Amino acid sequence: MKLDKIFQFLLPKDTKFFPLFSQASANLVNCSVEFQKLLNCSDEEERNELVKNVKKFEKTGDRITETIFDELNSTFITPFDREDIQKLANRIDNVVDLVNTSAKRIQLYKLVDIPPVFHKMAELVTEASKEIDLVVKGLNKIHDISSYKNHCLRIAELENESDALNFSYLSEIFDTETNAISLIKKRDVLNSLEKAMDRCEDVADILNTILVKYA
Repeated sequence: MKLDKIFQFLLPKDTKFFPLFSQASANLVNCSVEFQKLLNCSDEEERNELVKNVKKFEKTGDRITETIFDELNSTFITPFDREDIQKLANRIDNVVDLVNTSAKRIQLYKLVDIPPVFHKMAELVTEASKEIDLVVKGLNKIHDISSYKNHCLRIAELENESDALNFSYLSEIFDTETNAISLIKKRDVLNSLEKAMDRCEDVADILNTILVKYA
């Protein structure tokens, strides 16, 4: 058995970071699911409430991230590298922020007819969020941690799908959309969703780094 693994066994069981990361990943899933509800809602009043709900998840994510950073500053021994903890917390929060940005833009731009590509992108973000949640909840299982690598690979596949959708839709609207303002609005929402998927892949990269270190 490697020395670092022996050291991991000797460390006291973490009661701070793993629960906080589980909260962060669960909050990400809830936020992405709520965003999907927003896209499927045609009632303006109900949609505004859903936008508020997404914002609540964004605020919750900020609080969890701040708590993780506070714990990092006050804890001498951490369950894995301090830099990885900081990066992981930050990137999960970034995804939630960008989902919230997408929701705000839909409300601000008063988009009534939601393009099908937005639904598909939201599905990809939600699926990637669920994959992240699965891996995060397995971080405290040292023996089984390597079995989660396929989830990281799946997130990369989902990000590739989002890239293809993004390029295809941009090409389409630049060819067919005659209203310049409408084009800008749709492009902006799509851009924030694409960035959310990029950050999901960033999370997967960080998780994969942790898996390689401790597998």
